[in-house]
Amino acid sequence: MDATQPITPAMPLWPDDPSMVAETVATFSTEGYRLRAFRMGEHSGTHVNAPSSFLPDGVSLEDAASWPLVAPLVIIDLRKRAGLDSGCTCGMDDLEAWENRFGRIPRGAFVACNTGWHRHWDDPRAYFGRTGDSDAIRFPSFAPGAVQWLCAERHVGGIGIDTHGVDAPDDASFSCNRTALSRGCAVVECLGSLDAAPLSGALIIVAPLPLVGGTGAPATVTVLVP
Repeated sequence: MDATQPITPAMPLWPDDPSMVAETVATFSTEGYRLRAFRMGEHSGTHVNAPSSFLPDGVSLEDAASWPLVAPLVIIDLRKRAGLDSGCTCGMDDLEAWENRFGRIPRGAFVACNTGWHRHWDDPRAYFGRTGDSDAIRFPSFAPGAVQWLCAERHVGGIGIDTHGVDAPDDASFSCNRTALSRGCAVVECLGSLDAAPLSGALIIVAPLPLVGGTGAPATVTVLVP
């Protein structure tokens, strides 16, 4: 199954990020074929963050991992809580509950939060949790302590979420990103729907666009369901 969000000019973009623009540069009537050029930010759409995006001495995308990343998939289902509290976080209680049900999180696993936020992809204001006339951003995220534990105690290979950030919007230090990326853990944001994937037992494949020197890149994410 595909867990990648569609790329369109209308997709939700982090404030001040460049717009996605598609421009026709060749047509059947003139060149005899069709061709478009496009431009967009490295951290737009379903995307991978490279260490160089948040760490002063971090490596760029091509040196961040052996792409594509293939890993056992662990899904933390936060949909119910996120529906009641748009600022909820994936914390230690959620991770412990998963292990109590399925066993120890495998070394090298990719831990993804399914908050249900992917349903808002076609509504940017809802995707950023903006209500009424307020432009304040609010969406589910990871708790920093949970990311620290996943990296230090379970040595996971990646974390991901279906919102626009693994960090809470008010975390100006981007602590979850910094913790994960400093330990060689991949970070994927804006995941597509994980609703059809099992909470345990699937594999995930993360394949970013191979941008040399990239601080991140749009990625295709595929889940192999047994």
